[in-house]
Amino acid sequence: VIETALSGLVYSSLLSLMALGITLLYRTTKVPNFAHASFVTLGVYSSYTLYLLKLNPYYGVLLGFVISGLAALLLFYAILEPLRRRRASVFMLMMATLTYDITFFGVVNVYADYLQTTFKVPARNVFLAAADIEIMGLRGILIIAPIVFVVSLASMYILLYKTYVGVATRAIMENPMLASSMGVNVSLMLALSWFLAGGLAGVAGSLYPMYSAGSPSIGIMLIAIMFCASILGGLEHVWGAPIGGFILGYAQTVLISILVSYLGLYWITAYQNMIVYLVLAITLLTIPRGVVSLILRR
Repeated sequence: VIETALSGLVYSSLLSLMALGITLLYRTTKVPNFAHASFVTLGVYSSYTLYLLKLNPYYGVLLGFVISGLAALLLFYAILEPLRRRRASVFMLMMATLTYDITFFGVVNVYADYLQTTFKVPARNVFLAAADIEIMGLRGILIIAPIVFVVSLASMYILLYKTYVGVATRAIMENPMLASSMGVNVSLMLALSWFLAGGLAGVAGSLYPMYSAGSPSIGIMLIAIMFCASILGGLEHVWGAPIGGFILGYAQTVLISILVSYLGLYWITAYQNMIVYLVLAITLLTIPRGVVSLILRR
């Protein structure tokens, strides 16, 4: 039971980091970002590359943050910002993120082939549990993932509520045109939001191989669950993402573990993703604005 609870804590922490980026971008740009999948995958291969270079894969947290953040900036400046200036619809911007994700999926596959050719190692089933460290008798990921999540969340809070940059970012969340008329550089604040969102996804991705196996398609496999966590928590509030992430994270670990003990492994593993969507559907039918709306109402 304790092992399952700790596994749920790790998975929930990683899922919350992924969902936090999606919600942040939706609040600032109103664009559902499907390229978030690629940002997670880049984080996975950041850690794996360091591992192949005989370095501690946990350094991938910093490398993943930078690389995925830069990939998000590239998407913003090369594609989304030109489209935004031409007043493209949200649908067009969303399709642009999907196209970018498909392109990066190809790039990561090419890189995986390069790693297999150069290092003669499997690069499509990246699992680094054997390279994990031990802390107080526990696997390092059980301690490090929650700490990284808390530090990231605290940093986001300080940035958004204790700095001028945060005030400007929250201003464009509420009314971009009014913020611009007050002297806020909207384009720069949007770019910062994209960099932070991509970086958070990269951090989560960099830690993922210590928890479970990753591959070039891992981001695509997780993207629906990331969106579910964001929607479940409440897309209109940045802090709803961690709430949704922990609800779904524990639903996918602890709840599934309980169901397996009663119904058997086959039936649950075959339909386990239905549990995620069922939780989301029930929540939206009863709390359409997300779980965080109940907290703010009090």
